[in-house]
Amino acid sequence: MAEMSPEDGVKTAGAIVNVVADLVKVAGDDPQVKEAARNLGQTAVTVTAAINNFLLPIAVVNYSFTKARTYFETRFSKDIEKRIAVIPPEDVIEPKASIAGPALQGLAFSHEEPALRDMYLSLIAAAMDKRVASRAHPAFVEIIKQLTAIEARQLVQFVSQQQMHPIVEYRYTVADGGHRIARTHVMDARNEQTGERAEMPELPVFVDNWTRLGLIMVAYDLRMTDELAYEFATQRPEYLELTKSVPEGCTLTVAKGVIQPTQFGLEFGRAVGTSEIKMELN
Repeated sequence: MAEMSPEDGVKTAGAIVNVVADLVKVAGDDPQVKEAARNLGQTAVTVTAAINNFLLPIAVVNYSFTKARTYFETRFSKDIEKRIAVIPPEDVIEPKASIAGPALQGLAFSHEEPALRDMYLSLIAAAMDKRVASRAHPAFVEIIKQLTAIEARQLVQFVSQQQMHPIVEYRYTVADGGHRIARTHVMDARNEQTGERAEMPELPVFVDNWTRLGLIMVAYDLRMTDELAYEFATQRPEYLELTKSVPEGCTLTVAKGVIQPTQFGLEFGRAVGTSEIKMELN
């Protein structure tokens, strides 16, 4: 596929405005159709400006593979249009370069991963909504870049609302109270297809990464008020496996804690359009 030139991109973007012109011709004196055309025109001009300013400079870069260029040429406009369709025309603005530029660059390399693609697109759309644009922080782009696709899907449930979730740590404890960690950051992950408990070895790394990024906090000196929330702890496959090889002189204990979003994490969740989903395994 030939590389899209700036001229080709301008023609593509200009087609949006031509549609508006055609609507005005058809409208005649119908005030409702004229109003619809005016609103669509306002949105079209803004979207066209955004494409010219941010999309074209990225589209002409040779990424050494054609998939990114194909995505921008054939699908990007439709994807972003779906997200800005809910924004009132008068509130559609050109996104800040500090958001749109890096987000489009990240999108070029992750458009085949639905979870990451959706986050980038939602963030760009938020930056184009005058009502919430100030909450679309430039740091959010860098956060998405530091997530894997599976990780992004797991993160959703923790930054979708202000809520605590149970989390445990398995420890080998000696008589004097000292201990060493046997397994940390364990939650009740289940296989989405079967509903059975299943290990998720990468989850502790995910949790540490989210903590490092400032999205969540984990504390083992706090706990849920409902003790039943921790009923899963001694039924997990990780716990059952650890019971088979407890070091001499030690007992296997469970440290109960909580995982919850930070304010920064909640703002990130709002900006990238997260919604509640069940923890799932690939």
